[in-house]
Amino acid sequence: MSPAALRAIADAADALARLAREAAAESKPDPGAMVPLAEAARSAGTSTRVVRDAIRDGALVAYGGQRDRSVRRGDLDAWIADRRIRPIQGLDDRDIEARVARLGRQRRVAP
Repeated sequence: MSPAALRAIADAADALARLAREAAAESKPDPGAMVPLAEAARSAGTSTRVVRDAIRDGALVAYGGQRDRSVRRGDLDAWIADRRIRPIQGLDDRDIEARVARLGRQRRVAP
């Protein structure tokens, strides 16, 4: 094959790969799609053991046999959202500034 033909094939492959990436980025996952446990763990950023524990505890519903268990994408997304750590309601910035100022005054007074 000539170098020009090889370059044309490589350019076509690059264009197809770009189109595939764009299509994958635009498509929304089907909430009813079945996701194997290993892929579910990767999506959740955790281990398969944590996913299996969630199934055992009833937080996730698994389908299939022992070796080919899967979870529904919608259930997985809901479980991931439920596990998200929410910010703790705490002190506001004005209160923190007042406390820091008070500590600064106490240090100046101390011998």
